[in-house]
Amino acid sequence: MPIPNKLANWLLGQLELMPIENLARNMLFDPERLFDRLLGEKEVAEVRAMLSRPQNSQIHVPTILMPGILGSLLASIRGISALLWLNPTVVLDGKINLLNLNEDGTGDESPDVEIAPVGIEKFTYLKLIIALAQETRLYEFPYDWRRRLEWNAAILHESIQRWSTNTPDGRFVLIGHSMGGLLARTYLALYPEEAERHVERIIMIGSPIYGAPLASLIYTSDTVPAEIVTRLNPANDVQRLAANMPSSYQLLPPPPELFPTHRPYPFNWDLYDASAWKLPYIRQDYLDQARQFHRLLAQSDPQVEIHQIAGCHQPTVTDIRRFPCEDEDFVRPTYALVRQENGEDSGDNTVPLWSTQCQGISTYYVEEGHLMLPANRQVIEAVLRLTRGESPELPRKIPQASGLLNRLAARSLVQQVADLRERIENGELGIEDIHKLFFTR
Repeated sequence: MPIPNKLANWLLGQLELMPIENLARNMLFDPERLFDRLLGEKEVAEVRAMLSRPQNSQIHVPTILMPGILGSLLASIRGISALLWLNPTVVLDGKINLLNLNEDGTGDESPDVEIAPVGIEKFTYLKLIIALAQETRLYEFPYDWRRRLEWNAAILHESIQRWSTNTPDGRFVLIGHSMGGLLARTYLALYPEEAERHVERIIMIGSPIYGAPLASLIYTSDTVPAEIVTRLNPANDVQRLAANMPSSYQLLPPPPELFPTHRPYPFNWDLYDASAWKLPYIRQDYLDQARQFHRLLAQSDPQVEIHQIAGCHQPTVTDIRRFPCEDEDFVRPTYALVRQENGEDSGDNTVPLWSTQCQGISTYYVEEGHLMLPANRQVIEAVLRLTRGESPELPRKIPQASGLLNRLAARSLVQQVADLRERIENGELGIEDIHKLFFTR
């Protein structure tokens, strides 16, 4: 079954990723070739199979889908009028810092842009969106992932109030991947009475209930995606962008007094003291706000059913140890990353399992990586079952590792950057290339 041109054109309109002359030269605007190039043959086959299924004629459950950090498209709608994220040409041209927020995080730093969320990124979420649209009454909720989760939760509150006028007898199921799950919990914490009235349940997919150690490395630019973005064009200052995003601090693990007592704290320095980091740009005011954010979630107890689908058996940073240099005033400290490849202390390569489990939350497990969780067939089926109030066919205990984890030797970073630059310039990007630009997960 061919993919309908309407869907292909819709995807192209959502993405606006590549220079138009490259699309014309390499794709000739053929929607079929476009899909094959961007998603790959296997993914396209799965999309075709999903589109061939008849739509459920008895749709009653309203669902709200919230993507993870970097999962919403951000565009400047006035001044400079352009898609800024996700747009590889913006990265290649060294313009990523057009996304910088102003000093207090309430607006854009550059007077030339006015940035707003304009849609959900379709590389990661296309299959989940199709499945939910066929089985539920789907509402998409793209949001400005740079801003505090409380700010976005207020917009979600307003949206649910508006949408509930069309579903007076229906209760929403909130579905959040990664940061999207934290956004759902923030909404519950800030508006508990409304949540109990309008929300049937929450389904989180790979959401860091207790933060992720890997989030701290965005301030050091020590992650491979951050290095790739910087090497594509040194004008891209990922450190400054991330350190002035209040949301990035909310992804850090909570302070020790709010951290689970069943395992050691994952850091050996005070995360919530900016001076202890010995790094540029770290904001004490944003650390203080993040502490308050974690306290808000810890004290929240709305009577809403919550589920978590967690990835496991992927090499995951579970702890970070810092070693001071002889003169920390002039030389930045070094870090030792503790990684667990599989087992109970592993994770989805971004979020450790210890951050996906919490009393009162039902957790299910699948062997999958963080970015690919929303596209995993088992995860999609589990989400659909949970929206219907049924039990998913995923284990409630961490399963044995399958042993199928791909351990191909990685190419050098220099070669990855060179190959990626060539594919961006030639308009030959695929989904794996796009995911390499995700400078924080």
